[in-house]
Amino acid sequence: MAASTSPPAASVCAAGDDLETLALDSASSSPAAVSTDPLLRPPSSPAAAANHEPFVIDDFLDDEEDDDDIPPSPSPRAPAAPAEAPPEFDRITVSDPKKHAEPVAGAAGVIPGSGSYFSYLVTTSLVGGGGGEFRVRRRFRDVVALADRLAATHRGLFVPTRPDKSLVEGQVMQRHDFVNQRCTALQRYLRRLAAHPVVGRSSDLRTFLTQPGAIPAFEGEAPRYWTTTANVATMPVPAKAGRDLFGMFKDLKQTVVNGLVATKPPPVEEETDTEFLSHKARLQDLQQQLTTTSQQAESLVKAQDDLRTTTAHLGMTLIKLSKFEREQATCDSHRRRSSDINNFATSVVKFSRSQAKLNSEIVKRLDNIHEYLEMMISVQHAFTDRSNALQHVQSLSADLFFLHTRAGRLESVSSRGIGQEWTRYQKIEGLKETISAAEAAKSQALREYESIKENNMIEIARFDKDRRRDFVDMLKGFVIKQVIYSDNFANMWGKVAEETQVYANRTN
Repeated sequence: MAASTSPPAASVCAAGDDLETLALDSASSSPAAVSTDPLLRPPSSPAAAANHEPFVIDDFLDDEEDDDDIPPSPSPRAPAAPAEAPPEFDRITVSDPKKHAEPVAGAAGVIPGSGSYFSYLVTTSLVGGGGGEFRVRRRFRDVVALADRLAATHRGLFVPTRPDKSLVEGQVMQRHDFVNQRCTALQRYLRRLAAHPVVGRSSDLRTFLTQPGAIPAFEGEAPRYWTTTANVATMPVPAKAGRDLFGMFKDLKQTVVNGLVATKPPPVEEETDTEFLSHKARLQDLQQQLTTTSQQAESLVKAQDDLRTTTAHLGMTLIKLSKFEREQATCDSHRRRSSDINNFATSVVKFSRSQAKLNSEIVKRLDNIHEYLEMMISVQHAFTDRSNALQHVQSLSADLFFLHTRAGRLESVSSRGIGQEWTRYQKIEGLKETISAAEAAKSQALREYESIKENNMIEIARFDKDRRRDFVDMLKGFVIKQVIYSDNFANMWGKVAEETQVYANRTN
């Protein structure tokens, strides 16, 4: 999700209301908007829009990058955001996994290979290319150290969650698919970090991406959240994209559900912040809506994939039928009929191939649902930061109350001798020092709590603004792809209808 500058916290509700209705633009009713908005009047294809010619299906099937031709749609109703600093990193790739043997103390009896690990080549280029290209090798424990540092230094922000370390990694280290999935997951995670307007410019991330050498483990106390992070990777979409998307959503939803079960109730004082609680309840409702929407996306992709499979089988069966007709033909009319059946079968196979590509496009377009469902984990982490900070303040307040009460009792007790008076004086002075340290700690905790509260509201505003834009873009891209493929299907079947018109003109 692209980063954007956040509007003031007071405008969060308005942004959220805009999204709930998914209003496109206030100018959509004007004639100019009707003629230019691709959602209201999408072009038949990029080529047809330029040349007014029908789209050629073979070219379409061979074009793997056709979605890049879709122009971005304007959103005049969105408030103009102030210019923000551009991202520091231009492109991040994770590749070239290598297996290393890790020495184990007391290696006797150790299973061979159990002390091994993989490292990954992280290649990063800076925006503008002025700083050249950086190449560093990282292992997964370096990623864990980075995630712990970012979680501790950016509390209250919606920091993207890192992939989990598989509990059975030692059993699947030899599997090529696991290593490829880990590369994809790490690349996606690092790109999301770099896209965040605050986290993307942190010194910890820059060190991780540009400085060779191992990243030392985080020695401080990283926040302990209510759930583990999601191990969900956006993999290249194959022909059978439906089943991949189904499993992806299922794993992610289970992660979110497990987290909700373990969520602690908010501190008492937090319940008085009605504005925050309103946003929190709204985002919890959004999470439920995203979960339901993901189920419908699963059903759509699965149904499309089943249709593709059935169509492919039909095409192959018709090809066999045409071959049978050709072999049994005894005259020219029979041979022409065999040829027509073969042409029709070829069109059915092409139609199946187009359906496979359309299904892949559906997965790409609806991936925003998955992105935001996964992001809800980061939202819950940020809210947990707030609750934990407030509980820390309340704990320090309780300690101070106890210390003040104890000091007051000591000061009210009269001593019976010099020795007892000296002892009482020492205790009182010691309590004063402890109280002073506790008050300083409470002041620091209050500042941290207020900082987290401010970060929460800034992130909520940014989240709502980006959500509206991304969802509208998702819907527009989805509709445009549907129209492009539908036009190609219509052209293809129209050609078949023309070729077989001779049969329709015959009288029984």
